[in-house]
Amino acid sequence: MIRYDYLAVSETERNHGIGKQFVAIMRQKAIAEGYEMLIIEAESEMSPDNRRRMAFWQTCGFQLTAYIHTYIWVPETYQAMYLPLTDKVTEKHGEELFVYINTFHRLSFSGVKK
Repeated sequence: MIRYDYLAVSETERNHGIGKQFVAIMRQKAIAEGYEMLIIEAESEMSPDNRRRMAFWQTCGFQLTAYIHTYIWVPETYQAMYLPLTDKVTEKHGEELFVYINTFHRLSFSGVKK
């Protein structure tokens, strides 16, 4: 499992393609390692900032799922987005993607290296 926690580009450096370049590198690495898709979680509240973030991911090819996920430990709600890397990937539903996302969180915060 390849794990990244956040992608951020400083406000002064945005709109120069840096984020898209990073996503392209992640995509190439995932394909080379045999992964079938990339999955992210995005804050689902429709604030202007969150809409811009979702739009960025969509311009990178990610597809937004309809399911809204609520964690018990944070007030924000989230939606899963995914980027198919092979033709094998069919439409995904948020509930199934949050199984992977929750595994990511559990491994990230447990100190286990995988």
